[in-house]
Amino acid sequence: MDETVYKIALAGYLHDIGKFAERAHGQRSDSERLDTGFYPDERFLNDHMDMYQPHYQGNYTHKHAVYTAAFIDHLEKLLPKQFNKGVWGLEDSFMNLAAGHHKPETPMQWIIAIADRVSSGFDRTEFDNYNMETVNKEIPIKGYKRTRLLTIFEGLSTESKWKSDRLDDYQYRYPLKELSPDNIFPANIPEMRQIDSEQASNDYRELFFSFIDALEYLSHKDNIPLWFEHFDSLFMIYGSHIPAATVGYVVPDVSLFDHCRTTSALSSALYRYHIDTDSMTVDAIQDYTPQKFLLISGDFYGIQDFIFSQGGSTGKASAKLLRGRSFYVSLLSELAADMLCREIGLPSSSIILNAAGKFTILAHNTDRSRQAVEEIGNKINNWLIKNFFGQASMGFSFITASCDDFVSGKFSELWSRLSKQTDKKKYSKFNLTKHGGCVEAYLDSFDSELGICPFCVKRPADKEAHIKSTSACRICSDHAYIGENLVKGKHIAITTTDADLAREKLLEPVFGDYQLSFKVSGKLSQLSHDRALLKYWDIGIAAMSNIAKDITAKFLNGYVPKYEDEEITEEAVNRILAGRKSDKAKEELFDSMEAGIPKTFAYIAKMALNENKDTGKFKGLEALGILKADVDNLGLLFACGMRKERLTLSRLATMSRQMNNYFSIFLPHKLKTDERFINIYTVFAGGDDLFLIGPWNRIIEFAGFLNESFKEYVCRNEQITLSAGFALHKPNDPVLTLAETSEHALSKSKSGKNRHSRENGNPERNNITIYGETVKWHEFTELQKIKDAIHQWLDSEMINNAMIFRLNEFIEMRRLEEEAITGGNVHLDDMECLKWHSRFKYTVVRNIGKGCKGDDKEQAIEEMMKAAGWLETHKGALKIPLWQIIYNRR
Repeated sequence: MDETVYKIALAGYLHDIGKFAERAHGQRSDSERLDTGFYPDERFLNDHMDMYQPHYQGNYTHKHAVYTAAFIDHLEKLLPKQFNKGVWGLEDSFMNLAAGHHKPETPMQWIIAIADRVSSGFDRTEFDNYNMETVNKEIPIKGYKRTRLLTIFEGLSTESKWKSDRLDDYQYRYPLKELSPDNIFPANIPEMRQIDSEQASNDYRELFFSFIDALEYLSHKDNIPLWFEHFDSLFMIYGSHIPAATVGYVVPDVSLFDHCRTTSALSSALYRYHIDTDSMTVDAIQDYTPQKFLLISGDFYGIQDFIFSQGGSTGKASAKLLRGRSFYVSLLSELAADMLCREIGLPSSSIILNAAGKFTILAHNTDRSRQAVEEIGNKINNWLIKNFFGQASMGFSFITASCDDFVSGKFSELWSRLSKQTDKKKYSKFNLTKHGGCVEAYLDSFDSELGICPFCVKRPADKEAHIKSTSACRICSDHAYIGENLVKGKHIAITTTDADLAREKLLEPVFGDYQLSFKVSGKLSQLSHDRALLKYWDIGIAAMSNIAKDITAKFLNGYVPKYEDEEITEEAVNRILAGRKSDKAKEELFDSMEAGIPKTFAYIAKMALNENKDTGKFKGLEALGILKADVDNLGLLFACGMRKERLTLSRLATMSRQMNNYFSIFLPHKLKTDERFINIYTVFAGGDDLFLIGPWNRIIEFAGFLNESFKEYVCRNEQITLSAGFALHKPNDPVLTLAETSEHALSKSKSGKNRHSRENGNPERNNITIYGETVKWHEFTELQKIKDAIHQWLDSEMINNAMIFRLNEFIEMRRLEEEAITGGNVHLDDMECLKWHSRFKYTVVRNIGKGCKGDDKEQAIEEMMKAAGWLETHKGALKIPLWQIIYNRR
């Protein structure tokens, strides 16, 4: 790739790093200056301000520009040597290129300047006015350090009920801290809205100098593409909660990280466009009207079928294959985007969105770029057809755009055009002329002795491929390899296919071009030097909430419960054996339980059992709970959630990343660290959805936590909701069945077929479906309180188990009554259900408080009659708490 592309991309990325440095500038001791290596003296700033800072009314403005220069100059030892090397790439020095965007003189400096403006949604006139009129606006210059990042979620509305642009209308702020599961939520804390100047400066200094410390340990400075990816990840950690704009009449809801990243993408595309079209002049660069950009969308089709594909004996290694396939979906999406960028000649920062099997790339609009989209699309889908026979495919679509299209007020139309083009592509996933009909030479590919792979029942078994000593196909073997190693290590290397990886690699390289290995320690330096190391990821989050800072952090691996030493005990074995005490059974079980090995679904199902503290015996239903959930109307929120003039590329990137963070960072860490949920298994969690498997009762408990925590994450904005579906299964049920039943439950929640929608005639979302009953989340919360009340009645022996089962019969009568009434006709056969009121009262009077007399008996009857009100209000949904009690007490 042209090294000037990386030069321009990195300059665009670092153009506003001076904002971070300048806000951190304050009084530091001599020892602190030496420790950090960064403390620009007044002489450097004074000598360079005229070079980088514009003038307004006799004063220098935009001080951050000279701090960008200071950052590159003073931290020379921590950055790649090319940054301060005069002969790197074409024309301008790197420092001038990054710091000159507010006073551009050369064509390449103007590329950064225009990219900065377009990223913010400014047209040419608006940017000039913004530059010169930042004084005496809502955020005065003196208060800029006290401004904290707002959350986009608080102001979203699909009903055009948007907040004003006044800061006082916003209650939530992100803490000025590094990104971690502990700091990911915006907070409604008055002190954050009224922070004093000294504390504001201290917060910036602490964050900035922690960033400098981490920068010193960033890996692979000798490999610019790899170092750039690591730096991008590091700045995500430190820049995600820094507001990009803090002066003037602005709503500071775009992070510095997202603004810098989109500016980098725009810079790369503009440079490639003007170089390839031989139009590298200031006038041409400033022209907003030509269609300079190509917005490319990639979409992985058939994710659920791919992950949950079922074979003849998949149960032998179902969990391992499930982990591997789930990760493989994210891997294919990541590498498809990377392959396209490499073919077009763009860095990874050009991938502006990437989550849940979908990505968006910002490229330059040239014949070669459009040709590359078609070529890479064909190459990837040919590989997918060859290995998956149409079960999975990837759609590539694109539209052209001008700088004008990114301007505030117009970007929503641009994004809508891309969405329509992406949807249109779904109807032509394959070239049927080429791939339709029978698969040629399919039968000839089989070995007569090995036969078909028993794990997928699609591909031929291969002599090199084995899963648990059973012959398998190369793809299934790779999935098992990935699934097995995901729980053993957290580092993954993506290399070229000719890299020296010995036997620790895939049998079938991804797309024929990418190799993967979990074990490259001791080889990294050589692989990087040979340019064989393409990517190096850390895919784990430590229990202490630490995100990797020395290499690229990728949130692709969900939480998998593993055996701990303290769990391999007599008590744990007795629980699993459920009373079968044979020595042989115990010995076999102990042999299968090894610290660090993933827990089996059978073990997880056992974790639903409840121990009787008096007898030491276990009771309850040994079963799995499946939870599938996703955000309601997310596409509508992205397209119409904010006023047209406020939707910009940077805001879209910020909103997409923040939504993904909840599912891919916060939730897996919560499962890993909360004792209530440590036995819940993540199949996938990212983008805007999740799929979890766990002990059935813990899953239901987690569902309540999920809704409450998500509401808090989106600032309790009633326009942003999620729906969920729950299914109950035995641990040996096929994984495809688990997926289908939970998907059916989620579909019911999404269709809005609950009591409230039937009453007002409109389908509504924001639901959960459990045991076939669909309720709003607030009703689910009420039902869980009812469950606790019934538990108290049982514990106090006010009622017995027989009464619980009678109550279940009354639920069915109440449900039939509701159906008869709403149906408009009550047939004679249905008349019996109308007697439930009198029968319920009769049953209560006869059976409640038998050991009580007088007022105590009347009080017990009165307490139990609350259930009649519950039946009247909740109807069939009352089975949600009741069945939980029945299953827990079996």
